[in-house]
Amino acid sequence: MIKAGAARLRSLGPWRATLALTLAVAVLHLLAAGRVPLSADEAHYALYGLHPDWSYFDHPPLAGWLQALVLPFTQSEFALRLWPVSLFAATTLVLFRFARRLFPGESEWLAFWSVALYHSGLLFQILGMALLPETPLLLFALLGMLALLNALERGQLASWLLFGLCIGLAGLSKYTAVTLMFTAAVFVILQKRLDVLRTPGPWLAVALALLLIAPVLYWNATHDWLSFRYQLGHGFRPKDWEWARVGISQLAQCFAYAPGIYVFGLIALVAGLKAWRERGVQLSLLLVLPVLLLFASGSGREESLPHWTALAWAGSTPLAARWLLAHWAHRAVRAFSYFSGGYSLALILLLHILFLFPSLPFPGKHHPLAPLAGWPQAAERAALLRTEFLHEQPQAVLLVPNWSLASRLAWYARPLPVQVPDERFDQFDLWFGSPAAGAAGVMVVPDSSLKSTQRVRERFASCEAREPLPVYAGSSTVVTFHFYLCRGYRGPDVNPTTP
Repeated sequence: MIKAGAARLRSLGPWRATLALTLAVAVLHLLAAGRVPLSADEAHYALYGLHPDWSYFDHPPLAGWLQALVLPFTQSEFALRLWPVSLFAATTLVLFRFARRLFPGESEWLAFWSVALYHSGLLFQILGMALLPETPLLLFALLGMLALLNALERGQLASWLLFGLCIGLAGLSKYTAVTLMFTAAVFVILQKRLDVLRTPGPWLAVALALLLIAPVLYWNATHDWLSFRYQLGHGFRPKDWEWARVGISQLAQCFAYAPGIYVFGLIALVAGLKAWRERGVQLSLLLVLPVLLLFASGSGREESLPHWTALAWAGSTPLAARWLLAHWAHRAVRAFSYFSGGYSLALILLLHILFLFPSLPFPGKHHPLAPLAGWPQAAERAALLRTEFLHEQPQAVLLVPNWSLASRLAWYARPLPVQVPDERFDQFDLWFGSPAAGAAGVMVVPDSSLKSTQRVRERFASCEAREPLPVYAGSSTVVTFHFYLCRGYRGPDVNPTTP
């Protein structure tokens, strides 16, 4: 079967095989797109679209601006997921071209296998269905590097302008894009192409990029540099360094993407250091290593989420594919490739089965879709309880213990205000304000957060429990939502043991 599949693949050729893979995955994503509620991150950036602004507390605005283009016409989950499906497909095609330009003298199949590695990443597949800042970042970063190669080789003004456009759009996607300017600058120096600085192209590119990110700078300047201070705090807080945190972060990345992407990517990066003078290797290292080192260093002090390094692992796929093709004759390499491919295929198929059939019961205590399930129903129940509570507390709002829960509740209870009674300042404080002393509201807590958020409920003089809401998949309970009528908020710093 494997030999027959390989023969059919060869008959298509690398470009048509890439197109076929891209189309097949896009169709699969579209089939699943409207089947489940939005995740916390998806809901958060959809709320960006409902509250258009020059930028936001935690991220630049592009994800929200994209959703703002859709929201006047429809607010369905399917429509909101059209952007990530489209961006993922476009990223796939750009990655093919990028790999070809990195290593032009080698087989086009290297570009196809770069794409295949990219598609094997579970987290990349999730980014292909969920609009996070990383989703547009990957497209514009890779397209920007492709434009840089063209600009240096051909000297065309159009290529320089495309480079500036992509860097600016990447900067509007996520602050990680700052590493791209470092990548480009060092690459130009190492390639001994400082002569391009005597032409208008690079300067116009920088000007265009700065113009595009000006809204982010303006918003921060008018908001006490909130976003910059928040982002700079990641990984730089005065906590004790722990190698265990670094190890946990690396393991999370290994299995969140795919063992093959992680292991072969690292091996290829180390091997690339020995051949760093090659143009393609050089640009790959400069694209990948700053991101990996940045977040690896920060992960020693606090949790680092796997998707933060998406740019690095996407950028590593051409180098990893090249190494794999050069070492495919080794039995251990083939065995680990088959293991990683099987791991990825199983998880990706399971993910799509769960998305396509979310009502299927799942064996075990915790359903994988529990964090997504039931929020429309919970929001409806909370809105009804708030209406009743308004007779006693005219200023009652909806309450949740943290921003992650707030994103989902605020989206499905829109336009009702949702406040977060904790000590952390976030975007919800900007949108809906912070709870005042004596505030009251209806607090919504899923059972997975019940124990961890007890301290938040104890900051109120009283929280009266109301009837919980179980959500089912078949006959199995996926999640249970708990509701409290909370009165007399005493502030985020109150000692819960104090009466």
